[in-house]
Amino acid sequence: MRCLPADVHGEAVREALVEARPTGAGLAQLSHSTRPTPSQVWAGIKFLRKIAAKEGLPPVTHSRSEGVQPSEDPDIRVAYERAILTTELHRITNVITEIIAPHAKRRPSDEWVRLVLEQLGGVKATLEVVTRMDR
Repeated sequence: MRCLPADVHGEAVREALVEARPTGAGLAQLSHSTRPTPSQVWAGIKFLRKIAAKEGLPPVTHSRSEGVQPSEDPDIRVAYERAILTTELHRITNVITEIIAPHAKRRPSDEWVRLVLEQLGGVKATLEVVTRMDR
């Protein structure tokens, strides 16, 4: 399945997930059953997520314990969404502390860097709130 478009990999992954129902399937299992490389499996998963969002299908989630699965279960969906938002919170925090803050320290009067710090600080605060919220 090399050099094939994402929709071909997506269809192969979808078929493998249908066979694995009601449980999910891990990346190694999907790679083995569909034959593409792990990166091609991820391309197929990304394609399935886009299609699911457009067509109102169950979203494709991923967790270490359950693997990849389409799920209507709100608890699974919320856990997946929280994991994604927690990852983004860590990324934004790292960008602020490792890249933007040193720039601001060197050029405290730089209007652009001050604006970026303020805006990313707002994003960080929002992500902190939503990742801590109880349902």
